[in-house]
Amino acid sequence: MRWIIVVATVVLLLLPHLGWGEERGRAGSRTVGNLEVTLYVWAPQQLVGPKAHTAPEPGQSATHHLDLTVYDLRRGLYIPYLNVKATVTDMTTKHDFSVDLVPMIGEWLHYGANITLPHKGRYAILVTVDPPDIVRYKHLADVWSTSAQALFEYDYR
Repeated sequence: MRWIIVVATVVLLLLPHLGWGEERGRAGSRTVGNLEVTLYVWAPQQLVGPKAHTAPEPGQSATHHLDLTVYDLRRGLYIPYLNVKATVTDMTTKHDFSVDLVPMIGEWLHYGANITLPHKGRYAILVTVDPPDIVRYKHLADVWSTSAQALFEYDYR
């Protein structure tokens, strides 16, 4: 019985080092001020709604879906009404394109869009988060009032 506990403990300690147990799809998380910006890259998703973009260019099929969450660490909530843009740069050719990440309802409040990556390789994804253009109470004038940027790298394999 003791050897089972020892083996189980060793396996659990090694999991993070072997790459097991990592969150699938997560490209990374960055802390910018009191914001936690997390990017996920998934397979393309079927989107519905008034601002649903199924592909970035007419005639192209999407290869990936970007999901971005912006979490206010101080207030403990996901932030609505932001204006979010992702600039994707092919690190081989240095070509880039930008896409608006629209507000989405899913497992959590987030921002997303389907995109097309032209080929396998390494990409840099610069996310720009601009404050919401909404009316505020005077005592909340400084809440979510500045822009933030976070840089991620993604390997398309």
